[in-house]
Amino acid sequence: MLLTAGMSGELIAQGDVNQRVDGKLNRRAVEGTGDRFPVNREGLDLSVITSIAYDDNIFQSTEDETSSVVVQIEPSIGWTAGKRDNTWISIAYEGTAVAYLSESDGNRFDHQIGVEGEVKLDRITLAYNAEWARLGSPSSDVGGTLNRNEWGGRISALYRPKGKLGYRIFTELSVDDQLDPGFFDFYESSGGIAARYYHSPKTEVELSYRLGRVDVDGFGNQTFHQVGGQFVWRPRSKLSVFLEGGLEYRDYESGSGTDPFLAARIDWRPRPKTSFYLELYRREEASSFLEGENIEVTGVRAGVSQALRGGWTVGLEAGREIADYFGVTGLPETGRRDAIVFVRPTLRYTVSEDAALAFLYQWSRNNSNDPAFGFDNHQFGVSMNYRF
Repeated sequence: MLLTAGMSGELIAQGDVNQRVDGKLNRRAVEGTGDRFPVNREGLDLSVITSIAYDDNIFQSTEDETSSVVVQIEPSIGWTAGKRDNTWISIAYEGTAVAYLSESDGNRFDHQIGVEGEVKLDRITLAYNAEWARLGSPSSDVGGTLNRNEWGGRISALYRPKGKLGYRIFTELSVDDQLDPGFFDFYESSGGIAARYYHSPKTEVELSYRLGRVDVDGFGNQTFHQVGGQFVWRPRSKLSVFLEGGLEYRDYESGSGTDPFLAARIDWRPRPKTSFYLELYRREEASSFLEGENIEVTGVRAGVSQALRGGWTVGLEAGREIADYFGVTGLPETGRRDAIVFVRPTLRYTVSEDAALAFLYQWSRNNSNDPAFGFDNHQFGVSMNYRF
């Protein structure tokens, strides 16, 4: 998604962890693998990424793969007023034009628009974000490109009296509106309360409770309860740790279940030119593709980036994700299990303070037990990133 929930760096880390493995190269993600906290840049921000790459399986097909040279142009424009340690607002738009030179039927233009910010009063902080996107990018659930609208938002209020305790209430909404009538629309709404202990400026601990509801067109609704906590640790500027986990109880249309959930990220910069990150996650989602089924998603991602002499930087990212499908309505289960892996080495050259050239390669594979969803994919190309 374009924006992440405001208020603190740990929520931004959580937004990263909650992303599914994408079988296609995300040029915007190839900006380095170190800290992904927001920058305090006010005013207008304009940038564009242009890339050309060869993709040997543009639709992630199991058989009869279609290969093509792919041209992408990705403009973005954003405006920020105020400082992130005070009252601020940010509005942004990102577009992605995708053209397949040998398969014009797959050409598309994606749009993402979002707004986020905070209002700081005496001892109360109000945080909000809202976003809308029209996307045609690949979906791990569907196994190929999926045209859809995604929109939603979050509002939270933090009350921090004198002392080391703070209290938070929040509510959020997420919607996936499938443009293909053969797939299922998805609606999730939730709200909750939390108590946070500020042990020091470097260490914070939170306990929380969330109540939510999931509605998927075609097979009823689900209600879930989450009890868990967060741990945030920043012992120094070179290291940051975010950990969220707990237990979720979910009532299905048929039956119920209790499972753990996890979202964790570590960023480490042992030296000014070297950075590492590690992400772990486990959660449950409803399927937009298989009627009456949910998905247990478990994954790990890691990356390293090393700056060299003369403006060159090398990077390597890899990840693995397991998606287990199971029935929630009493209908026969498919037993589908996807095992997606990817390896992404990169080489970047900094042309100037506002421009960089990136050489990209990615190999990905889905070892699905359902032959309709397994695929192999190689992509390699070059992109130019420029900030005005």
